[in-house]
Amino acid sequence: MSASVEPFIYKVSPLGYRPSLGAHRGQMAGTGQLFTGRDSLLARPDPRRLDLRASVLDPFGNYRVKVFQQHTQLPVVLIADHSASMKYQGKHSRQQALADFVLSAALSATQIGDSFTFIGCGKKLEQQWLLAANRSVGSATELAQRLVKATFTSQAESLCQLSPVLPSKRSLLFLASDFYMPLVKVSALMAQLTQHIVVPVVFWDESEYQELPDFGIVKLKELESGKTKTLFLRPKYKRRIIEAYARRKLELQNAFRSFGVEPLFMIDSFKAQRLTAYFQMLAG
Repeated sequence: MSASVEPFIYKVSPLGYRPSLGAHRGQMAGTGQLFTGRDSLLARPDPRRLDLRASVLDPFGNYRVKVFQQHTQLPVVLIADHSASMKYQGKHSRQQALADFVLSAALSATQIGDSFTFIGCGKKLEQQWLLAANRSVGSATELAQRLVKATFTSQAESLCQLSPVLPSKRSLLFLASDFYMPLVKVSALMAQLTQHIVVPVVFWDESEYQELPDFGIVKLKELESGKTKTLFLRPKYKRRIIEAYARRKLELQNAFRSFGVEPLFMIDSFKAQRLTAYFQMLAG
Protein backbone atom coordinates (compact mmCIF):
# COMPACT_ATOMS: atom_id res chain seq x y z
CA MET A 1 0.00 0.00 0.00
CA SER A 2 1.07 3.58 -0.54
CA ALA A 3 2.11 5.09 2.77
CA SER A 4 -0.41 7.95 2.71
CA VAL A 5 -3.72 6.51 1.52
CA GLU A 6 -6.46 8.93 2.58
CA PRO A 7 -10.25 8.78 2.53
CA PHE A 8 -12.37 11.00 0.30
CA ILE A 9 -15.71 12.70 0.87
CA TYR A 10 -18.54 11.36 -1.25
CA LYS A 11 -21.80 12.65 0.24
CA VAL A 12 -24.57 11.92 -2.23
CA SER A 13 -27.98 13.58 -1.93
CA PRO A 14 -30.77 12.69 -2.27
CA LEU A 15 -30.34 9.64 -4.52
CA GLY A 16 -28.98 7.15 -2.05
CA TYR A 17 -32.04 6.53 0.05
CA ARG A 18 -32.17 3.67 2.50
CA PRO A 19 -34.34 3.80 5.64
CA SER A 20 -31.53 3.64 8.22
CA LEU A 21 -29.51 6.41 9.74
CA GLY A 22 -26.28 7.47 8.06
CA ALA A 23 -24.32 10.43 6.73
CA HIS A 24 -26.26 11.20 3.54
CA ARG A 25 -29.26 13.49 3.23
CA GLY A 26 -32.30 11.34 2.63
CA GLN A 27 -35.81 11.86 1.35
CA MET A 28 -37.49 10.88 4.60
CA ALA A 29 -38.36 13.10 7.54
CA GLY A 30 -37.07 11.77 10.83
CA THR A 31 -34.66 12.46 13.67
CA GLY A 32 -31.69 13.87 11.82
CA GLN A 33 -30.01 17.23 12.43
CA LEU A 34 -31.23 19.33 9.49
CA PHE A 35 -34.33 21.30 10.54
CA THR A 36 -36.94 21.36 7.77
CA GLY A 37 -40.04 22.84 9.44
CA ARG A 38 -42.90 22.03 11.81
CA ASP A 39 -45.90 19.74 11.70
CA SER A 40 -48.74 18.73 14.00
CA LEU A 41 -48.14 16.23 16.77
CA LEU A 42 -50.97 14.16 15.30
CA ALA A 43 -49.19 13.90 11.94
CA ARG A 44 -45.80 13.19 13.52
CA PRO A 45 -46.36 11.67 16.99
CA ASP A 46 -42.92 12.33 18.50
CA PRO A 47 -43.29 14.31 21.75
CA ARG A 48 -39.50 14.59 22.03
CA ARG A 49 -39.67 17.13 19.21
CA LEU A 50 -42.44 19.21 20.75
CA ASP A 51 -42.05 22.92 19.96
CA LEU A 52 -43.66 24.71 22.91
CA ARG A 53 -43.43 28.19 21.43
CA ALA A 54 -44.99 27.14 18.12
CA SER A 55 -47.69 25.20 20.00
CA VAL A 56 -48.64 28.26 22.10
CA LEU A 57 -48.80 30.44 18.99
CA ASP A 58 -50.79 27.95 16.90
CA PRO A 59 -54.16 29.66 16.12
CA PHE A 60 -56.03 26.36 16.31
CA GLY A 61 -54.47 25.24 19.58
CA ASN A 62 -52.66 22.27 18.02
CA TYR A 63 -49.45 20.91 19.40
CA ARG A 64 -46.56 21.47 16.98
CA VAL A 65 -43.39 19.39 16.62
CA LYS A 66 -40.12 20.18 14.90
CA VAL A 67 -39.35 18.11 11.78
CA PHE A 68 -35.81 17.18 10.83
CA GLN A 69 -34.47 15.50 7.72
CA GLN A 70 -33.30 11.98 8.37
CA HIS A 71 -29.85 11.02 7.16
CA THR A 72 -29.49 7.68 5.41
CA GLN A 73 -26.89 5.03 4.77
CA LEU A 74 -25.55 4.39 1.27
CA PRO A 75 -23.81 1.07 0.54
CA VAL A 76 -20.52 1.55 -1.31
CA VAL A 77 -19.43 -1.01 -3.92
CA LEU A 78 -16.15 -1.00 -5.84
CA ILE A 79 -16.22 -3.05 -9.05
CA ALA A 80 -12.71 -3.61 -10.41
CA ASP A 81 -11.49 -4.67 -13.83
CA HIS A 82 -9.00 -7.55 -13.42
CA SER A 83 -8.02 -7.75 -17.08
CA ALA A 84 -4.33 -8.02 -17.96
CA SER A 85 -4.04 -4.36 -18.97
CA MET A 86 -4.72 -3.39 -15.35
CA LYS A 87 -1.24 -4.61 -14.42
CA TYR A 88 0.36 -1.87 -16.52
CA GLN A 89 3.53 -0.42 -15.02
CA GLY A 90 4.39 3.05 -16.26
CA LYS A 91 5.14 6.10 -14.15
CA HIS A 92 3.08 4.30 -11.54
CA SER A 93 1.75 0.79 -11.05
CA ARG A 94 -1.89 0.50 -12.07
CA GLN A 95 -2.34 -2.38 -9.64
CA GLN A 96 -0.98 -0.21 -6.84
CA ALA A 97 -3.37 2.57 -7.82
CA LEU A 98 -6.27 0.10 -7.71
CA ALA A 99 -5.18 -1.22 -4.30
CA ASP A 100 -4.95 2.34 -2.96
CA PHE A 101 -8.44 3.04 -4.31
CA VAL A 102 -9.81 -0.03 -2.51
CA LEU A 103 -8.35 1.02 0.83
CA SER A 104 -9.38 4.66 0.39
CA ALA A 105 -12.95 3.72 -0.52
CA ALA A 106 -13.21 1.38 2.47
CA LEU A 107 -11.88 4.09 4.80
CA SER A 108 -14.27 6.64 3.31
CA ALA A 109 -17.30 4.38 3.73
CA THR A 110 -16.63 2.98 7.17
CA GLN A 111 -15.76 6.31 8.79
CA ILE A 112 -19.32 7.54 8.20
CA GLY A 113 -21.06 4.23 8.87
CA ASP A 114 -21.57 2.99 5.31
CA SER A 115 -20.73 -0.56 4.25
CA PHE A 116 -18.06 -1.45 1.68
CA THR A 117 -18.22 -4.23 -0.91
CA PHE A 118 -15.62 -5.29 -3.48
CA ILE A 119 -16.22 -7.21 -6.71
CA GLY A 120 -13.15 -8.14 -8.76
CA CYS A 121 -13.89 -9.11 -12.36
CA GLY A 122 -11.58 -11.36 -14.36
CA LYS A 123 -12.49 -14.03 -16.88
CA LYS A 124 -15.06 -15.18 -14.34
CA LEU A 125 -16.15 -14.12 -10.88
CA GLU A 126 -13.98 -15.81 -8.25
CA GLN A 127 -14.71 -16.02 -4.54
CA GLN A 128 -11.23 -14.77 -3.62
CA TRP A 129 -12.04 -11.42 -5.26
CA LEU A 130 -15.49 -10.96 -3.71
CA LEU A 131 -15.68 -9.05 -0.44
CA ALA A 132 -19.17 -9.01 1.05
CA ALA A 133 -20.62 -5.82 2.51
CA ASN A 134 -18.90 -5.00 5.79
CA ARG A 135 -17.52 -2.12 7.85
CA SER A 136 -14.07 -3.60 8.53
CA VAL A 137 -11.07 -1.65 7.27
CA GLY A 138 -8.94 -4.66 8.15
CA SER A 139 -10.59 -6.89 5.54
CA ALA A 140 -10.15 -4.19 2.89
CA THR A 141 -6.49 -3.77 3.85
CA GLU A 142 -5.87 -7.50 3.42
CA LEU A 143 -7.66 -7.41 0.07
CA ALA A 144 -5.61 -4.43 -1.12
CA GLN A 145 -2.38 -6.21 -0.20
CA ARG A 146 -3.42 -9.22 -2.28
CA LEU A 147 -4.39 -7.01 -5.22
CA VAL A 148 -0.88 -5.56 -5.49
CA LYS A 149 0.56 -9.07 -5.90
CA ALA A 150 -2.22 -10.54 -8.04
CA THR A 151 -1.63 -11.86 -11.54
CA PHE A 152 -4.13 -10.48 -14.03
CA THR A 153 -3.84 -12.59 -17.18
CA SER A 154 -7.13 -12.49 -19.06
CA GLN A 155 -9.94 -10.21 -20.15
CA ALA A 156 -12.56 -9.08 -17.66
CA GLU A 157 -15.43 -10.99 -19.22
CA SER A 158 -17.29 -11.18 -15.90
CA LEU A 159 -17.88 -7.41 -15.96
CA CYS A 160 -21.00 -8.19 -17.95
CA GLN A 161 -22.10 -10.92 -15.51
CA LEU A 162 -22.57 -8.79 -12.40
CA SER A 163 -26.29 -9.18 -11.75
CA PRO A 164 -26.02 -12.12 -9.28
CA VAL A 165 -23.55 -10.28 -7.03
CA LEU A 166 -24.91 -6.73 -7.14
CA PRO A 167 -26.74 -5.40 -4.07
CA SER A 168 -30.51 -5.16 -4.36
CA LYS A 169 -30.52 -1.80 -2.55
CA ARG A 170 -29.64 1.34 -4.45
CA SER A 171 -25.89 1.78 -3.89
CA LEU A 172 -22.93 3.94 -4.82
CA LEU A 173 -20.97 1.92 -7.39
CA PHE A 174 -17.42 2.76 -8.40
CA LEU A 175 -16.20 1.19 -11.65
CA ALA A 176 -12.40 0.96 -11.65
CA SER A 177 -10.89 0.16 -15.05
CA ASP A 178 -8.73 1.51 -17.86
CA PHE A 179 -11.77 0.83 -20.08
CA TYR A 180 -9.63 -0.58 -22.89
CA MET A 181 -12.64 -2.43 -24.17
CA PRO A 182 -15.10 -1.94 -27.04
CA LEU A 183 -17.65 0.80 -26.42
CA VAL A 184 -20.44 -1.73 -26.89
CA LYS A 185 -19.09 -3.56 -23.84
CA VAL A 186 -19.03 -0.31 -21.87
CA SER A 187 -22.71 0.20 -22.74
CA ALA A 188 -23.55 -3.41 -21.81
CA LEU A 189 -21.83 -2.91 -18.46
CA MET A 190 -23.69 0.31 -17.73
CA ALA A 191 -27.03 -1.22 -18.71
CA GLN A 192 -26.73 -3.61 -15.74
CA LEU A 193 -26.29 -0.78 -13.28
CA THR A 194 -29.10 1.66 -14.02
CA GLN A 195 -30.72 1.39 -10.57
CA HIS A 196 -27.50 2.48 -8.85
CA ILE A 197 -25.42 5.65 -8.55
CA VAL A 198 -22.41 4.89 -10.78
CA VAL A 199 -18.99 6.56 -10.81
CA PRO A 200 -16.64 5.27 -13.55
CA VAL A 201 -13.01 5.84 -12.55
CA VAL A 202 -10.71 5.56 -15.58
CA PHE A 203 -7.12 4.64 -14.74
CA TRP A 204 -4.61 5.82 -17.35
CA ASP A 205 -0.90 6.58 -17.22
CA GLU A 206 0.71 9.45 -19.10
CA SER A 207 3.62 7.20 -20.05
CA GLU A 208 1.20 5.36 -22.35
CA TYR A 209 0.80 8.37 -24.63
CA GLN A 210 2.06 11.79 -23.44
CA GLU A 211 5.58 10.78 -22.46
CA LEU A 212 6.60 8.67 -25.42
CA PRO A 213 9.86 9.79 -27.06
CA ASP A 214 9.72 11.89 -30.23
CA PHE A 215 12.23 9.61 -31.93
CA GLY A 216 13.37 6.06 -31.30
CA ILE A 217 12.44 2.41 -31.34
CA VAL A 218 9.78 1.48 -28.81
CA LYS A 219 8.44 -1.96 -27.97
CA LEU A 220 4.80 -1.95 -26.98
CA LYS A 221 3.22 -5.02 -25.40
CA GLU A 222 -0.49 -5.69 -25.69
CA LEU A 223 -1.01 -6.97 -22.16
CA GLU A 224 -4.24 -8.86 -22.76
CA SER A 225 -2.99 -10.74 -25.85
CA GLY A 226 0.69 -10.89 -24.90
CA LYS A 227 1.72 -9.68 -28.36
CA THR A 228 4.61 -7.25 -28.73
CA LYS A 229 4.85 -4.58 -31.42
CA THR A 230 8.04 -2.76 -32.34
CA LEU A 231 7.51 0.82 -33.49
CA PHE A 232 9.88 3.46 -34.77
CA LEU A 233 8.51 6.64 -33.26
CA ARG A 234 8.74 10.06 -34.81
CA PRO A 235 6.87 13.26 -33.88
CA LYS A 236 4.07 12.68 -36.37
CA TYR A 237 3.35 9.17 -35.10
CA LYS A 238 3.54 10.31 -31.47
CA ARG A 239 0.95 13.01 -32.22
CA ARG A 240 -1.34 10.36 -33.67
CA ILE A 241 -1.10 8.33 -30.48
CA ILE A 242 -1.88 11.38 -28.33
CA GLU A 243 -4.80 12.28 -30.61
CA ALA A 244 -6.09 8.70 -30.40
CA TYR A 245 -6.17 8.91 -26.60
CA ALA A 246 -7.97 12.26 -26.80
CA ARG A 247 -10.58 10.70 -29.09
CA ARG A 248 -10.91 7.72 -26.78
CA LYS A 249 -11.46 10.01 -23.81
CA LEU A 250 -14.26 11.82 -25.66
CA GLU A 251 -15.82 8.51 -26.74
CA LEU A 252 -15.84 7.25 -23.15
CA GLN A 253 -17.30 10.52 -21.89
CA ASN A 254 -20.09 10.33 -24.46
CA ALA A 255 -20.76 6.65 -23.70
CA PHE A 256 -21.10 7.29 -19.97
CA ARG A 257 -23.03 10.53 -20.41
CA SER A 258 -25.63 8.65 -22.45
CA PHE A 259 -26.44 6.93 -19.13
CA GLY A 260 -26.41 10.23 -17.23
CA VAL A 261 -23.00 9.51 -15.69
CA GLU A 262 -19.79 11.56 -15.67
CA PRO A 263 -16.49 9.59 -15.67
CA LEU A 264 -13.47 10.58 -13.60
CA PHE A 265 -10.07 10.15 -15.26
CA MET A 266 -7.53 9.13 -12.63
CA ILE A 267 -4.21 9.80 -14.35
CA ASP A 268 -1.10 8.04 -13.02
CA SER A 269 -1.44 7.37 -9.26
CA PHE A 270 -4.62 7.27 -7.20
CA LYS A 271 -5.46 10.59 -5.53
CA ALA A 272 -8.29 10.66 -3.00
CA GLN A 273 -8.68 14.43 -3.28
CA ARG A 274 -9.67 14.06 -6.93
CA LEU A 275 -12.70 12.02 -5.89
CA THR A 276 -13.62 14.59 -3.26
CA ALA A 277 -13.42 17.30 -5.93
CA TYR A 278 -15.50 15.14 -8.29
CA PHE A 279 -18.39 14.87 -5.80
CA GLN A 280 -18.15 18.56 -4.97
CA MET A 281 -18.45 19.31 -8.70
CA LEU A 282 -21.54 17.11 -9.01
CA ALA A 283 -23.10 18.83 -6.01
CA GLY A 284 -22.65 22.16 -7.79
